[in-house]
Amino acid sequence: MQSYVVRPKVDKSGAEEKTRYYGVPIISGQVDEELLATEICHRSSLTEADVLASIHSLKELIRQHLKNGDSVKLKGIGTFSVSASSEGCETPEECTPSKVKAQRVCFRADNYLRGVLEDIKYVKSGREKGG
Repeated sequence: MQSYVVRPKVDKSGAEEKTRYYGVPIISGQVDEELLATEICHRSSLTEADVLASIHSLKELIRQHLKNGDSVKLKGIGTFSVSASSEGCETPEECTPSKVKAQRVCFRADNYLRGVLEDIKYVKSGREKGG
């Protein structure tokens, strides 16, 4: 079960401000590549060092392909891509490469990974604030 806390948020979209309350998940921990490597090596014939080297190579290759303008699809995980934007220009000729800036790395989860959403059940935490 995943825990959540209730947080207030002021809704200013109507004529009157209203306070609404929302359930916000509490992150219970963080898993790093070393823990993943340990878990993967127990499920395969690879050593922990092999897995760590593979993860390192994967992140470097994803970075390189994103830099080259590719999206990167990992079946069962999702697709990484880069979003970009520019300031508004009055003519197409004014929209030069120097005005286009990469904004962020985007990730869209694959259907398999999104399937975890159906399996997550929540329990309310006794904590006042999550974090």
